[in-house]
Amino acid sequence: MVYTDLPYDAETKAGFARALFDHLDRGTTDLAPEVLEIDARVYSDPALAVRERADLFGHVPIIAAHGSELPNRNDFLVAQLPNNEVVLVRQADGQVRGFVNTCRHRGARLVNEDSGSRRFFSCRYHGWSYAGDGSLRAIADEPTFGTVDKSCLGLKEVPVEERHGFVWVVDSAAGDRKIDIGEWLGAEFEASLSALEMDRYTCYVAGNFDVDINWKVLMDAFLDGYHIAYAHTGTVAPYFYNNLQTWQPMGRHGRMVSARKSIDKVRGQDPETAEIDRHITVAHFLMPNMSVLRQPDHLEVLNFVPAPGTATGTRMQMRILTREPAVTDEQKARWDKNWNILMAVLRDEDLVVNEGLQKAVSNQDIGPLYFGRNEIANQHFHRWMAAALDDPRHWG
Repeated sequence: MVYTDLPYDAETKAGFARALFDHLDRGTTDLAPEVLEIDARVYSDPALAVRERADLFGHVPIIAAHGSELPNRNDFLVAQLPNNEVVLVRQADGQVRGFVNTCRHRGARLVNEDSGSRRFFSCRYHGWSYAGDGSLRAIADEPTFGTVDKSCLGLKEVPVEERHGFVWVVDSAAGDRKIDIGEWLGAEFEASLSALEMDRYTCYVAGNFDVDINWKVLMDAFLDGYHIAYAHTGTVAPYFYNNLQTWQPMGRHGRMVSARKSIDKVRGQDPETAEIDRHITVAHFLMPNMSVLRQPDHLEVLNFVPAPGTATGTRMQMRILTREPAVTDEQKARWDKNWNILMAVLRDEDLVVNEGLQKAVSNQDIGPLYFGRNEIANQHFHRWMAAALDDPRHWG
């Protein structure tokens, strides 16, 4: 089955329909109380970038992979995070553990492949070998090296938890760091994510794109339904209503529902019974740097990972998740088409605009920037970021 029903109860779906029908009838959208003014330096300030990596990304959980990318024991995947490059390894007990991708001997990069399957990892520089659980297995020519305690020289480990189909990581090997996805998400948001059953999906394709754009610029683009008619004329603009969304904050995070123009087929129906499942996109925004878009037949997962050591570099990660693995040529052609559409929207349209934005905000005399009342999700993001950095360890 390609299309699936919206995974929410009748009352929730009727609420989506009522709100969207009302906005369509009145030409409105959900609104924040007032216009928000921000300092353009949030997109370029090196000192702020250092604080974000130390005080935010070094403590809070972010997504590094989908569990289906590590299906079997001994499977590994290398993920670049804001502070560390980590190796995720599926253990014999089925759990995933994560290790900083650096040999403890002289600091060489331990794993050079992006993914694969191994029982142990051997450093290409001097041959030190590590088991999949991160323990130091062997020191080459050990009698000549000198006396060291191998039990203290295992790979540096970062906290990992697998939940809702994803592998989450706290990007720090400091001994006091813990991970608790349930607490991070909060009960309401976790219930909404759980309904998507993302652990039943499989990753059809994943792509990494390294760009010289601040990660918050990219996050802003996906929180914003105001630009569709202008930035996406060549792709999705004919299919989606511009500047028309509902926004529901859920603790730190939030859920946005957007209307496809095909919703006009059911607009005259009773919202309590209107079948809107194929006519809306439900987006979950996970603070600080991720979005999950539920399309009628698949999920699109976007992760905006700040690059280490720079205020503007970002690794943009894109994934398409499908309910069933693609095994036939027809299935592969369908998801390849969706991937190409996503590439066209992001790479050929969003990135072009956002590269220009990043250059423009470096101008000296631009003054503050403004988020309108209609950019309510963006306002939530920027207010949350400011509160999180003002009150570290509470995170908004």
